[in-house]
Amino acid sequence: MIDDLYLGVDACSGGWISVIHSKKQSWKAKIFKNISALWNEYYSANIILIDIPIGLRNNSGKARLCDAAARKYLTRTRSSSIFPTPCRKALQATSYDDANKINKQVTGKGLSKQTYNIIPKIKEIDYLLSKKPHAADIFIESHPEVCFTELNHGSPMNHYKKTTRGIQERIKLLKMISNWNIEPIKYVEQKFTKSELAIDDLLDAWILAISASFGKKQLKFLPKNYERDEKELPMRIAYPNVK
Repeated sequence: MIDDLYLGVDACSGGWISVIHSKKQSWKAKIFKNISALWNEYYSANIILIDIPIGLRNNSGKARLCDAAARKYLTRTRSSSIFPTPCRKALQATSYDDANKINKQVTGKGLSKQTYNIIPKIKEIDYLLSKKPHAADIFIESHPEVCFTELNHGSPMNHYKKTTRGIQERIKLLKMISNWNIEPIKYVEQKFTKSELAIDDLLDAWILAISASFGKKQLKFLPKNYERDEKELPMRIAYPNVK
């Protein structure tokens, strides 16, 4: 491992927004067109916390236990931010109707349009982890709202992340727990176009990077006794152990 690299990664319009923390370089952000490009550059990272499902049901109608645990942890305030996870077979669909039909056949439940829209991203990481077994030790599923909640003394954010109040609320918390040399909004305006990245995507990746920087030994999981899928990928959502 080089220079203790910790990454937080979130999907965005431009591909994947990645916030990188290292002792030498402090904080920086970069967009990758695909997850393979990110892996090729940061395969030596200690941890990459990523907001995308890792570990999928193949032939079961049972929901992932980690999704249910995360919704419970976020309470009714922010539980809607946890989307239902599709079965692996639905990743091969070429349209929403096909994906919805496949998921119903396999799990007994349909897919929301929101879930369908992230299927290409889920497919990217699932394919990478199947081809690069070592990557499964580095990429760990997480969720920004779970991390925001934990770092906010266990209290979920009050406002939806895309609203002005929601953005301000998250920036305030991030400023309290990290050192920024530039306002995040100014950073986005100067470095990325609006068609590539929204401010809430950056804030999500940033809280994941902060959470990753606690180190592997200081991560805990929802649920504590998590399952593995048929590929032996863990179905869990990581967040920092804040004492």
